[in-house]
Amino acid sequence: MKPKNGEQVYKLIHSQEMVQYMWKYSVHMQSTQIPVAMAFEEELDFRVLAHAVNIEIERNDCMRLRIFREGFKIKQFFLDEFKLDKILVKDFSSKEEQVRYFDSVASTKLNVFAGETFRIIFFRTYEKKCGIFICASHMIMDFVASFMFFKDLMAVYDSLKNGAALPKPLTKYEDIIKKEQDNPELEDRIARETKILDEWVAKDRRPFYNAINGTKVLDMQSKLLRKKDLNMPHIYLPVFDSTNLVKCHLSDEDSKLISDFIKENQLSAEWVIQLGFRIYLSKINRHTNDTLFWVLCPRRRTVKEKRCGGTLASPMPWREIIDDEKSFMETIHQLSESQIFLFRHCDVPFTAVRQMERDRYNLSLMQTSNSMMFSYLPAGENAFGDRRYEFTAYNFGHYVMPLYTLTMQEASTGRFVFSYIHRLFLTKDEDVYSFHDGVVRTILAGVRNPDKTIGEIMEEI
Repeated sequence: MKPKNGEQVYKLIHSQEMVQYMWKYSVHMQSTQIPVAMAFEEELDFRVLAHAVNIEIERNDCMRLRIFREGFKIKQFFLDEFKLDKILVKDFSSKEEQVRYFDSVASTKLNVFAGETFRIIFFRTYEKKCGIFICASHMIMDFVASFMFFKDLMAVYDSLKNGAALPKPLTKYEDIIKKEQDNPELEDRIARETKILDEWVAKDRRPFYNAINGTKVLDMQSKLLRKKDLNMPHIYLPVFDSTNLVKCHLSDEDSKLISDFIKENQLSAEWVIQLGFRIYLSKINRHTNDTLFWVLCPRRRTVKEKRCGGTLASPMPWREIIDDEKSFMETIHQLSESQIFLFRHCDVPFTAVRQMERDRYNLSLMQTSNSMMFSYLPAGENAFGDRRYEFTAYNFGHYVMPLYTLTMQEASTGRFVFSYIHRLFLTKDEDVYSFHDGVVRTILAGVRNPDKTIGEIMEEI
């Protein structure tokens, strides 16, 4: 869909270039879709909600963003106006039916170059909850933006139902795109920060690929390629990208134990969960202690950016050398310092980081030292006021990386939820369940006794 009425045309910004890069490594564009749903424990007036959606499209300009090809380049523009004439309403009689249907929608390609950048469906669950499902192209939304869509949409809905004024306008994504267009100051800063980040990630050794199923992939490829010292496998295989989604809920008791520990010590849930990942990855990967994987940085530092749709998130290569002699609590603080460093340099584009990795270690296009993409979504207890809600991600069917992990704490139940989207070519469901069980045991061991050393925890689990 190309501009027809003299609309301003823009180049992709760096966070969108990540999406374009991922298209090169998958023959399926579904691999960059964001399929999520929000269900509420109340009866929603879908007629009013449909009106609210069209107001949201007007308010949230990323929903009017359109993508097109110009020669070999991808560019974008904003429509002045767009409305949905009709929104499908689905009624589900079981959880299985609901998951099966939305997984099917999620794994059906959006025709972004024909103007289809999102799909919206209203639904009623088997539990009589009412909700909204959206499947959006990652070119126009990241996970944080999808949550912002639901939050602002329900605020608009409440205004319409109560005959009140509309909520405060959102920040325009177009303003951020303009700011990042041909910005020499930004590019100079990125060049400086890329060098600093490169040195930080490099440490003093070659990284080691930490997979959730141990060294199976490395061992297989080492034998196949006859390279005994192989520590970074060939995994970016565009054809073998089919995925499955494994979702795990922690029990109320375990969730409360972890949540209380986080609140009492004024910690970020992401640090605690991520440390559980790193300790267990180290244990099952030859006790390497050298852990490296992508961590999604939201890149929303200001209030304006936090109240904005669009894609701003960028993966950062978070490499952490964990010390067996340090305590669980000491290592949490080590992670907090690393996060501050990475967030300070999070404007470095994914494409630059990926090239940096390839240049330093002389990697092929298919090789990487990163075994997953990790993301923690801080949903917030009062995101929807007194409303009890359930936020659900669905399986988009294909993915570029071996694993995408989305973790969050449900506001309505307080339970921690782990969603693992894994490539079937590299891991099986049982690998994921086994890994998750190990991660949970690791976190609980650390939370129960934070003065224990990492080495002691490894022996215990």
